[in-house]
Amino acid sequence: MQRTKCLSALCWASVLSLGLVTPALAQDDDDGPGPTIVNKGGVEVDLRSFGRMVADDVIRHGNVLLTSDATPVASPQVGSQIQTRGGNVQVNDPGLDNIQIFPGFRPFVEFTQSETSIAANGRNIVATYNTSAFQPLMQVPGGLVFAHRFLSGYSFSGDGGKTWTSSQMPPVPGSIFTFGDPSIASDRNGNFYFSGLGADATGLFTIQVNRSDDGGRTFGPAVVVQQDNGGDKEWIAVGKDPGVPGRDNVYVTWTSFQTDGSAQLRLGKSIDGAASFTTKTIFAPPTDPDPTHPQNSLTFSNPVVDSITGRLYVPFIQFSNSDTDYIRVLASDDAGETFSFLTFNVPGAPLTTVLPVVQSGELLDCGNGGIRLAIHAGAPLAGRFGLRQFVQTSRLVTQPAFAARNGVLYLAWSNSTSSIFGDPSSGSNVLFIRSDDGGATWTAPIQVNPSNTLDHHHVLPALAIGASPTSVHVAFYTQHTDGSVDVDLANSHDRGNSFPVDRTVRVTSSPFVLPPTVLRLTALATPTTNYDRTIQPAYSLGEYLSVTAANGSVYALWGDARNTVTEPVNPLSPLSGKTHTQQDVFFQEIKAQ
Repeated sequence: MQRTKCLSALCWASVLSLGLVTPALAQDDDDGPGPTIVNKGGVEVDLRSFGRMVADDVIRHGNVLLTSDATPVASPQVGSQIQTRGGNVQVNDPGLDNIQIFPGFRPFVEFTQSETSIAANGRNIVATYNTSAFQPLMQVPGGLVFAHRFLSGYSFSGDGGKTWTSSQMPPVPGSIFTFGDPSIASDRNGNFYFSGLGADATGLFTIQVNRSDDGGRTFGPAVVVQQDNGGDKEWIAVGKDPGVPGRDNVYVTWTSFQTDGSAQLRLGKSIDGAASFTTKTIFAPPTDPDPTHPQNSLTFSNPVVDSITGRLYVPFIQFSNSDTDYIRVLASDDAGETFSFLTFNVPGAPLTTVLPVVQSGELLDCGNGGIRLAIHAGAPLAGRFGLRQFVQTSRLVTQPAFAARNGVLYLAWSNSTSSIFGDPSSGSNVLFIRSDDGGATWTAPIQVNPSNTLDHHHVLPALAIGASPTSVHVAFYTQHTDGSVDVDLANSHDRGNSFPVDRTVRVTSSPFVLPPTVLRLTALATPTTNYDRTIQPAYSLGEYLSVTAANGSVYALWGDARNTVTEPVNPLSPLSGKTHTQQDVFFQEIKAQ
């Protein structure tokens, strides 16, 4: 039986009588999302994406915000042979950012765009991202209500990235929800496909796909891949069917968190250009009594289709209950009908099919944003569970960066410099391996980023291969010891055997500082708010950036906090009247030489 949860202080009947909105996300009693955590040394670490957290808030509280909750306390160079082409270009339209003020509420400063995915076909480029811009609120008896929550944004360029037009991705017909987690791809005919999280017209949580038939200028309504109340972290890939070379298939993978605390890896497949999908679970791992072994928790899948062979690869992270987690890769030679694991054969690993990794970042108390791995800046505060808390925080994930062409596989990830999960003294580097035989054997890991005493973390890598099989490009965020952040692009001309320092380019034209995303509303470590209170605490850069190779160039797209916003003067705001950085999306073309 399906039901819509009743709202405290304002029932949906009164909201609907105003003709303003449809009900909150419905929750199926028999198939609701279960715990979305992994246990690390007795500490429960939240695995949910930004979109999943927003959806869960709507499920619990409805689409109405009640009168303001608490009285706040006081607020607390790389040399290179590679050149960029032109300066950094802001992709999102700043005119869509907005501030909404209502009596009795803290201001709503809706100035967050980040977590990027990019695809190109000829001169047409589509940049996708999470966005808080233009989320209209209206005052109703008892509180405020969102007219819609369209958190999936995109920008289109028809001139190779020189100019951009911004819009919001259409929802499922009749729905008022899209929840971001953007992923974009194109087929050989120039059609673009976007996958994201959302809800259907009845308020049930969905994995969904939009298609563009005009080169990325506009997108049609979202098509439901599967209604999955436990769904999260979807990703899309488009490529030729190995048995039908003239047809491009659309594949979507995602995590489905179960009510018993486990997680499944699911696949949606379309053979009709995303008009319809078939779905199934492709991996449901069991528990293991040894806490150091892979457990029944997984996420961050990233499907890739080999453009020559049509072979489908699905890398993802499977968690342990100890310091070391594991990258695994499923492969299918029959368009997703059957899968087998690639082997890594790492000495001492619990399975031949796992690649041990220690995820990057310090384990922090992010208040209402959960217990998270993150990078940070500024002075520490005492958090819960003996962890630290920082006002300037951006949470991290370890999503494998993967590419494949004609059986040659490329894999990069960010790895801690410590063997201890969440070690506050750790740094991080981007590591890379390659397989020349379809994943039977792999090269030894090498470090992608230059070693520099002024650089502390190298995180959230994205990988692309050029038209030449020797060209490998890896983009990543670099956090310096002073807390500021840049985006760098490492380049290899020998298939990833080396990434010379003089072939690493600084993509950002200037470093930026993280915005205030974990602001205390009392003297305690929780409750907390983001400066953009429509966004979860500790969310700023997003969970990935993006890079692709096209037209003899490399295109990079990332979340960037170089721009600022001045907060309205308001006695309820912990940032009243202050100016601080805020998140936008920037693009850069780099010569692929």
